[in-house]
Amino acid sequence: MQGVRADCPITAIVYSNGAEFEAFLQEITTIMAERGVRLAGLVQLSEKKPDRVKCDMHLRDLASGELHSISDDRGPHSRGCVLNTDRLLRACEAAGTELSGKTDLLVLCKFGKTEVEGGGFRALIAKALELSVPVLIGVPAINLAPFREFAADLARQIELPRLPSDRFAALDRLLDRSVTARGPYQSQDGRIAGAEVA
Repeated sequence: MQGVRADCPITAIVYSNGAEFEAFLQEITTIMAERGVRLAGLVQLSEKKPDRVKCDMHLRDLASGELHSISDDRGPHSRGCVLNTDRLLRACEAAGTELSGKTDLLVLCKFGKTEVEGGGFRALIAKALELSVPVLIGVPAINLAPFREFAADLARQIELPRLPSDRFAALDRLLDRSVTARGPYQSQDGRIAGAEVA
């Protein structure tokens, strides 16, 4: 990909509305694929059920197209976490086999609770960095501090509301690695301050 900065290989899109970000990520990855960008990674597809409080969660592998179910059905009134971490791990392993030095971009839907606790997508991010493949990842605002500790100065931060509403313009802005949309959590140089990558 053009314009990738080796000193800042991770782009974090910070959001507070999960459904809005999920739709955004699906749209821009579709555009990228149509443009011939060689993608790897996982995007989330949430499926609402009329008789359930919680959505069914699936991950779509951007390289293979495979759909992985990662949630458990814990009944109609369940409000707690329904993530099945074993299924998440299997999805990550499958995505990892598709990630190579020929990949243009690794896209991951979320630096979530599992990543905060040391698992989930962390191994995929590490592999991408080893292969010099840039990473695009969603970061819920609530998880921004632990993400900073993980990513250190390897990430730049762009807040979702600051991206253009036109998806093509938003994508061009994301792919221009010299651009940052600095928000209240970001340093003057556009990077995220923190400790070294764990």
